Amino acid sequence: LNLWEPSPETEAQPYGPWGSFLRGGPTPFVLRLLQPSEYDQAVFKYMAQTKCSRIEAQGNMDAFFNNAADWAYQKSEEARGRPKVDYTELKPQQAALVITWAVFVTPFLGRCAYLIAFGGKGWDIMLDDVFNF
Repeated sequence: LNLWEPSPETEAQPYGPWGSFLRGGPTPFVLRLLQPSEYDQAVFKYMAQTKCSRIEAQGNMDAFFNNAADWAYQKSEEARGRPKVDYTELKPQQAALVITWAVFVTPFLGRCAYLIAFGGKGWDIMLDDVFNF
C-alpha cells in the first residue's frame, strides 16, 4: 500500500474541518471527520502533482469534494488561460450562505420530506404542519 506523505518542510494543516465546512460545504467537512486519512491522502497527492502549498491543496480538495464537476471545469478553464480561482480564501458571504443552508434550509427541507413521506397528508402539508412539532 503506497501512501502519499508530506515532505518534512510541509506546513501544518492551515485549517481544520470547520474551515473546510465554511469553504467547501458539508461534504468535505463530513469526509474530514469520517475519513481523515483519505482526505489527507488527496491533499498530499494534489500537493505532489501540482507542487503547491498545503493550504492551496486543501482549498482545491474542499472544492473538489464539494462539486467535482465544477472544480474540474474550472481547472480546464484555467489551463486555457482563464483566471485562477483562489479556493483558500474564506469569503464571508459564502460562509454565511453555507451556515444558512446548514442551520435553516436543509432542516426545513428535511422536515418537509419527512412529513410528505410519513405525515399522513402526503403533498397536502401546510407551513403550520412543518413548524408544529
